[in-house]
Amino acid sequence: MHWEVILSLLWALFVTCLILVLAYFVTRFLAGRMAAGGLAGGRRLTVLEQTAVGKDQKLLLVRLDDRVYFLAVTPGGATVLRELTEEENAAWQASRPSPSAEPGSFAQALRRVLEQRKK
Repeated sequence: MHWEVILSLLWALFVTCLILVLAYFVTRFLAGRMAAGGLAGGRRLTVLEQTAVGKDQKLLLVRLDDRVYFLAVTPGGATVLRELTEEENAAWQASRPSPSAEPGSFAQALRRVLEQRKK
């Protein structure tokens, strides 16, 4: 009788540990999938640009299919401030820096600074 109680307690402990381990791996798997573009894998929604305007407050420029929206995001939710017209979207795209104008790696930037200091 005594062994039955001990075995049932050990079984309950084993099942609890198994559930915790499975929950850990499932949450890591889902977090990785969400960071890689969501569970559906579609790229219909893209954040084009974002800037923080306060604690837990952001302004976002978001593309949904062929439409571009200007959003305000707060802890209370997201609000569409306006939808950009085709002309505004084209002007914004034209004003973006080209990929070749972006700085290189940190190592390259550090090398340039060190070279300038030697002169």
